Amino acid sequence: MNTTAPTPERRRVWEAMSELYLDTDVDVEVLARVAEELARSPYSLPELQRILRHEVHPVLVQNLGTVAPVWDRFDPQWLEESISAHLRRPLLVRWWRARVMRSHAVILWHRLIRRVAAARRRHH
Repeated sequence: MNTTAPTPERRRVWEAMSELYLDTDVDVEVLARVAEELARSPYSLPELQRILRHEVHPVLVQNLGTVAPVWDRFDPQWLEESISAHLRRPLLVRWWRARVMRSHAVILWHRLIRRVAAARRRHH
């Protein structure tokens, strides 16, 4: 259970990844923008995948099946509070929530991983 406040870098990663859960098309532009932000983060590719699948996805996947979904942007404060609350839940609850529509997170990661790696090569 993590009770410390997230770092600014973690919050930026959450905000970037949250774009993937808006009620809009995840097109090449969105993927490029998210990949650029993730490439600037200090996190390894496996850690970014873990953040997507176990922190962001369980909290935001519900937006994809809601009657009145968020389509423009998630409020950063709400996002931080919601993910932080999720991370304080018991492991079994977090595991279960991460399983909901898990294939969506897997597909998103496969669409992102090469873009993040390429962006990192360009920056170094």
